[in-house]
Amino acid sequence: MTIKGSAALIWRFRYYLLCTMAAVVFWDTPFIYPFKLFMVVVHEVCHAAAALGTGGEVLEMKTEWDESGHTLTRGGIFPLISAAGYVGSAALGALLIYTGKFQRAQRLVLAAIGLATMLMTMWFTPFGLMDSYLGIFGGLVILCMAIKSQRASTMAATWLGIMLCLYSLHDFRTDLWQYPEMTDAGILARSWGVPILAYPIALTWVVLSLGLMHRALRAIVKDI
Repeated sequence: MTIKGSAALIWRFRYYLLCTMAAVVFWDTPFIYPFKLFMVVVHEVCHAAAALGTGGEVLEMKTEWDESGHTLTRGGIFPLISAAGYVGSAALGALLIYTGKFQRAQRLVLAAIGLATMLMTMWFTPFGLMDSYLGIFGGLVILCMAIKSQRASTMAATWLGIMLCLYSLHDFRTDLWQYPEMTDAGILARSWGVPILAYPIALTWVVLSLGLMHRALRAIVKDI
């Protein structure tokens, strides 16, 4: 790549790079902590959406202070529901980044994420605790930014896309790499009666998620 091409690439990704640097530098600080909790909410919303989308039922959706969470479902296609948390979060992050070159589409995706998070939290999370307020008001803020203006939408989509991708990478390094048997991969493997399958399931999810993020970035780079 030429110097001009490299400069164009850096300029194209300047906001993504700034957001990434800020998130990484302040990752373990109170500044980023609320956003990390919201990523867990989105993770659980992906489970809930997969359950509803495959004909199942959502019984409860919870997010805890320690960045854990659970979504209890009944019916539906369980392998897809299980995969939707990790893979779905990474896919949404990749989609927000990819649609940066299609601003109207990006705005619609952002609005859909905000609306889905707000409504599913209202329906499936017991009201009055931290996660209910986080899901409702976090989703509302995202929806309002998508509606307010293109500039506000782009800012919110860039930050949310970066955080979703970074948190997915964080989950891959901690949850799926270190103790997959205790994650959604382990739950799926145990439902099949073969707990050891947690490891190949986790690896498959990681590869798929990284592939989606790579394709999103590659598509943007090709346009420069």
